[in-house]
Amino acid sequence: MAKIQLSSGHNEGRGAGGPGIYQNINRRSEADEEGGAGMTITPEEWALVKDPGLIFMKNAIIGKAVALFAGLTAEMTARWELQRWPPPLTEWVPAIGRMGPKISRGENYQGLPWVVMDHPRLFGKTDVFAVRTLFWWGHYFSVTLHLKGVYKERWLTVIQGNIPLLAGAGYHVCISQDEWRHELAADNYCPLTGTSPEKIAAICEEAAFLKFSAVVPLAEWNVAHEQILRLYEVLLQSLTTHY
Repeated sequence: MAKIQLSSGHNEGRGAGGPGIYQNINRRSEADEEGGAGMTITPEEWALVKDPGLIFMKNAIIGKAVALFAGLTAEMTARWELQRWPPPLTEWVPAIGRMGPKISRGENYQGLPWVVMDHPRLFGKTDVFAVRTLFWWGHYFSVTLHLKGVYKERWLTVIQGNIPLLAGAGYHVCISQDEWRHELAADNYCPLTGTSPEKIAAICEEAAFLKFSAVVPLAEWNVAHEQILRLYEVLLQSLTTHY
């Protein structure tokens, strides 16, 4: 079984830590700038700050998200290793699968807690091949394929032949130039369904990187294990068929 690497979001930047999800948001209200009046708390805030149970429950939820991702690693690894890769992809796959899964957690992606699992993961300065599974508090789970550099070049033809497969599973394609944004906002992703083949082809060919992402609603938490695996299997199929 692959060893799982765990880490915390101790570095809120995108520097030496590599593929960070971290986004440090430093917001100051007008009241703060006018002399510190904004440091007083409202009755609603007081009701929360005096209740440690809120933080205990939040920590328990984050722990369950970490456990959910850890529980997925063995099945994801098995599916990766059993996948039949057509030549010449077979010569590139072993290096990608060599790194074990990594689970990271932090408190401040756009002000909210998050948990991330990268598996498989190969992050270089110019070349990236990764599948990133994200839990983002208050939003959703997402599964994202990230290709850049030589890995984009090697898999581009395969991916382009499998756009209908990805579209059928609810995947979106990244349209922004920031590869470390993860939210499915309209200025960051567009749905494959309903987007013309010509536009999708232009995005795939012209972008410096490729990212395809699909979500699992938080309301489906109790079946998220199966849903995430389903989306992962779609990604594997999109990387191996119609070559």
